[in-house]
Formats: sequence, structure tokens, C-alpha cells
Amino acid sequence: MAQFKEMAEFIKSPCVKICKYKKSFMNGNVCIGCFREQHEITNWVKMSNSDKLLVLDDAKERKREFLKYNV
Repeated sequence: MAQFKEMAEFIKSPCVKICKYKKSFMNGNVCIGCFREQHEITNWVKMSNSDKLLVLDDAKERKREFLKYNV
């Protein structure tokens, strides 16, 4: 478990420097560059590692949903 904790300390932001929002996807509340909601982007540096991992999981699911309908 300690090894996992050490890995979590290095969780980088998933930002890809393409901040774009599409009104038709999740009411325009999710960046289609990193697939995070605005509050997740804003609070990233303040989040615990466990919260960051949850955000990354949510973003991964959002990306899947986006690609399903926008390819």
C-alpha cells in the first residue's frame, strides 16, 4: 500500500492545454481536452491524491461517452 501512496504523490494534471467546451456535451460544463468539469480543473492543485484519482476515473468515463457520439 505504501508503494501506491508514493505513486499517487506524483499524479499530474491531465490538462492537454486545449481548453474547449462543447455546449452539446454535458451542457458545456466539461472541457473536451481533459474531460474534467470546471470545478475539478480549478481545484486540482488543492485536491487530495485520492480525489485526483476519482477525477481521473470520471474524466476517463466522460471521454468514452464523448467519443461514442462525436467520432
